[in-house]
Amino acid sequence: MSETDRERLAACRACGNRVTRGARRCPACGTREPTADVPDRAEPAAPEAPPAAPREAPFVSARPPAGESLFTPPPAGGAAGGSSSQAPRRQAARRRRRAFLVVLSLVLALTVAGVAALYVSAPVDAPPLPRRPEAAAPAPDVTPAPASPGAVEPSRSRGRSDWLFFFKPGDWVTRMTDDALLGVVVRVEKSHTFADGSHGPAYTVQSMEGEERIVDADELERTARVR
Repeated sequence: MSETDRERLAACRACGNRVTRGARRCPACGTREPTADVPDRAEPAAPEAPPAAPREAPFVSARPPAGESLFTPPPAGGAAGGSSSQAPRRQAARRRRRAFLVVLSLVLALTVAGVAALYVSAPVDAPPLPRRPEAAAPAPDVTPAPASPGAVEPSRSRGRSDWLFFFKPGDWVTRMTDDALLGVVVRVEKSHTFADGSHGPAYTVQSMEGEERIVDADELERTARVR
């Protein structure tokens, strides 16, 4: 380097980097007016010892990198390097956030797939089967107990045509002595011919088994009652 070039360069008052006299900003540390306190060399003087290079920053050439100029504003924070120290932390936080979102998306996708699989594989409920009607309890024996010969009373309805019937068709009748079900009155007959050849009013009673029998009107009204 010639003596003329050396006279054109001066040390930055902040970092000691060699910059051109009259430069507005130091390309190494970004200090404005880096040679403001350095007096102009009117006449040659004894060479001075170069200032010690700063430990924090390496020597940077006076030529700016490609695409930049000496007037490019310095990064925010100056030489302190606060932004450069926070950049790795921000990047790490972004990576953790992205990893958390990816894991959460996978969990949600697996949950939705499991619910869908359960819904598809669930068996369809079959319609309820119709209930079978319960079998009716067997009807009690409605066969009248044979009456003793001495207890038979003569019928008061035999031979009469003006008998007033107490029961009517559709009435269920039971025996008075033991409340046994005799059956249902199907019809009434004002004049019926009995087995002994006599005539008189009678009831036709149907038992639970569907059998019909003829009963003397006076006999049924004396021994039965409406259920």
